[in-house]
Amino acid sequence: MQYKVVRHAPRKTVKQGLLVVAAMLAFLLIGFVSGQWFGKEAVFQNSALSQQLFAANNKNDELQKDLVAAELSANVQEQVAQGLQVQLTELLSANAELKDAVSFYRDLMDVDGKGEGLRIADFALFATKTPLVYQFSVLVTQTAENRKYVGGEVIVKFIGSQDDNRQSVVFGKDNALVGFPLKYRFRYFQDLVGQLRLPEGFSPERVSIEVRQQGNTPVTADFEWAIEQA
Repeated sequence: MQYKVVRHAPRKTVKQGLLVVAAMLAFLLIGFVSGQWFGKEAVFQNSALSQQLFAANNKNDELQKDLVAAELSANVQEQVAQGLQVQLTELLSANAELKDAVSFYRDLMDVDGKGEGLRIADFALFATKTPLVYQFSVLVTQTAENRKYVGGEVIVKFIGSQDDNRQSVVFGKDNALVGFPLKYRFRYFQDLVGQLRLPEGFSPERVSIEVRQQGNTPVTADFEWAIEQA
């Protein structure tokens, strides 16, 4: 049997160990430096993202404020437009009423070609909330060069049918609720108002009006039964 003698080199072993330790320290140092660099980069990125998010939130707040202001402005403009439309409608209505009034007074004062005396200028009929109860108005005017006070009475007769028979109902104390008797006294014109209750089952068709004045022939006029809107 032969034996081989191996020479032991303790310095070499220690050197190798030191190299391994140095390599491990180098790797650790590189890892630490890399971690620090990536960590700082992440911090920088997070800071930039935070700033962008803050700016975006501020921009969103500004846009929301602008949107609210725009909606408020639109609402105000719409309300103003509606108000102007209502005012314009009222002005047009008032203008039409004024023209009617001017035409009425011009016609009232114009005597040429009409003859002197009393006239039934207008008749209006309105329904009420109570069934069979109606309100009416009679406008009586005077045409004359030298107008003096005149007086008398107005008779209103409602003509129609009841139970297939011709009937007439005269505005009187038995059916009048307001305005009876219709007495007038005026110099230029007078609007007489009355209210009555018609009999149940009576179907009115027209209204006959007679203006009586002592010593003169009565003035008469007929109107169709037509309910106007109040």
